[in-house]
Amino acid sequence: MNYKTQILNTNGNEFQVTYTKKDGTERTLTGHIEDGYTEHISGKKEYVVVFDSNEQDYRVVNTSTIKSFHMI
Repeated sequence: MNYKTQILNTNGNEFQVTYTKKDGTERTLTGHIEDGYTEHISGKKEYVVVFDSNEQDYRVVNTSTIKSFHMI
């Protein structure tokens, strides 16, 4: 199962993901998927919108750059 499928199947539960941002830096995010948000951005199917629980804001995760993922 790929990371995108795992994230989309979290059913709103918290998870932690480490991925490489567009600027090349690494980010570890604890968050969840919120109802009503699209699974990808601007036609790029590898992107997923995630609510960052620590920052209380939305982040876009490129699932093709994920280094680790686990449920909390």
